Amino acid sequence: MTHAPTSQTPVTQAGLVRAALLVVLTLVGLQLLWSARFLVLTSFLGILCGLAAGGAVDRICRRVRIKRTIAASLVVFGTLAILVLIAAWTGPTLVDQSQELRTKLPEAVLKLEGWIAARQPGILDMIDPRDAVATMAPITTPDSVTTSPVGGRSRLLGALSHYGASLTGLALGVLQSTIAVVGAMILVLFLSLYVAADPDIYRRGIIALVPVNRRAKVSALLTALSDTLKTWFRTQLIAMLVIGTVTTVALALLGIRGALPLGVIAGIFEFIPNVGPTLSAIPAILMGFADTPHTALIVAGVYWAIQFLENNLLIPYLMKEQLDLPPALTLVTQVVAAYVFGFLGLFVAIPMLAAIVVTVRTLWVEDDALIAPEHPGGPAGIA
Repeated sequence: MTHAPTSQTPVTQAGLVRAALLVVLTLVGLQLLWSARFLVLTSFLGILCGLAAGGAVDRICRRVRIKRTIAASLVVFGTLAILVLIAAWTGPTLVDQSQELRTKLPEAVLKLEGWIAARQPGILDMIDPRDAVATMAPITTPDSVTTSPVGGRSRLLGALSHYGASLTGLALGVLQSTIAVVGAMILVLFLSLYVAADPDIYRRGIIALVPVNRRAKVSALLTALSDTLKTWFRTQLIAMLVIGTVTTVALALLGIRGALPLGVIAGIFEFIPNVGPTLSAIPAILMGFADTPHTALIVAGVYWAIQFLENNLLIPYLMKEQLDLPPALTLVTQVVAAYVFGFLGLFVAIPMLAAIVVTVRTLWVEDDALIAPEHPGGPAGIA
């Protein structure tokens, strides 16, 4: 029995050098990517805004015969002007209510602490185990619950102060200084303008880098990515506006102090799925607790009702063919993005995950489904 001769490519010194250079270049590229991760985040935000603005530019160009660059400038700078006007209009009220919110929140924390100390003092030991013997001495009255810190110290406020440095570092991980903030805003603004003005030039550039036999697939991928991100971004903006407005009106009707800044917080944090609504509800519930625990319970119910209506009516209506992302994968992506990019990483975690899922589905899953569409137990793709 004879065996067919096998041919093996000899390992040459030139091949080893090429392999070593490839490994070194890959490591250097990853290191540069890690060092410039905040620039990558800002660029992604700019591209995301540019894709969203591109949809409005397309509609303007179909109705009015003007150059696309002019239409893009009108959309981007017009949106910026509207935001500036809204900020100027609501600015004085927002500043006044924010100052009141800053004054009343510590009082609300003290009331909450007294209420907890009167009913479940063990919770305070879990929140702030330091000096657990120096507990709060609650003083209850028929109308309210107040606290008298032993030694002039509030344990909840002490815990917030203790963890405040790390929380602040997380929140400001991307925005290191005023110059960085201004630079990031300018970069996002002009990236949005350039992408909205001529998206085809970047599309053609990417396709030109791909082998000819894969260009059709890459073109389909770019179209799917653009459509998905446009739909997601448009949906989130509308949801932010609706949630911010409804929250402000609801809190104002309940007589909650600082209704406008609390509504603005709810609208901004609506951009963060899962985590955002919970974070935005905390200060509102505390402000409700500044009146009575019953008011805090009503505020919590209002936030729950708003989120319930949003998830079951608003979002399904705005995004009829939404991308179905697994909840566990969404949560893990948010945690990783927050660790890598800081607090602002939460804002881009979901669109980044959506882009990855669309890429995998287009380049691999659908190919496998086409190869064996009738195979029992085979891949069925992502609906």
